[in-house]
Order: sequence, then C-alpha cells, then structure tokens
Amino acid sequence: MPVFIEYIPAEPEPGNLYISMQFETAVHLCACGCGSKVVTPFGPHDWTLAFDGTVSLRPSVGNGQQQCRSHYYVRSDRIDWLPRISAATSRVASSRDRAAHVEAIPQPLGGQASWWRRIWNRMRRSSGTG
Repeated sequence: MPVFIEYIPAEPEPGNLYISMQFETAVHLCACGCGSKVVTPFGPHDWTLAFDGTVSLRPSVGNGQQQCRSHYYVRSDRIDWLPRISAATSRVASSRDRAAHVEAIPQPLGGQASWWRRIWNRMRRSSGTG
C-alpha cells in the first residue's frame, strides 16, 4: 500500500511502500518477507514512479545483494513476481547502474579550460558551492 510522506520511517512496516517526493525516493521492506529494506531512488538512471490512483515503479526491483535474491515489479499497488535474480545478472545490473551515474566531465577542445574558467572553478571550490 502506498504511503506518501515527507520522511521515510526508520522502521518501515511490511506491506507499505513509503514515498517521499521531496527526497525523490521510495522505501519498502522486501516483498518476499525477508525483512530487507529496499530503497528505490527516483531519477533518470534510477526508478520512475507512476501514480494514477495506484503506484507503479519501473524498472523491476532486483534484490541480488540479499540472500533472498527476490525479483519483482511493483505494478498498480501489487507485486508481480519474476524469477529470482542470479548472481551474474545482479553483478551486470550493478555495474550498469554505477556506470550510468558516472558523469563525464566535458573537456574543452585542446584539453584545458580557459584561464577564466579555471579561476571560476577554483573560486566555486573554495566557497563550497561547487
């Protein structure tokens, strides 16, 4: 059952999907009942949340790091089970997810930023804003 809240509780209750739009994340206990906390951040390289009176998460939730290895979709407030996720599939998914979050820093032609860009970047770093 979806629960829209600002802050995720420290001890989630089974069967609830806690959704914090302010912090762009959802948390629930693993649907298999093992008790593992599952965190699904929202973002272009993470999960998306659809709400049409019911809640759906995309992509699937694969608990490959947990002993249960459960794998499922959250669709229209219910769990649609998939086959358990294998260790190999879990490693591939983790690598793909990490790579998607690494942002390449664009380099200007010639490989070095202009003198004013280097000064600006140094000022931002020293002021704690960059």
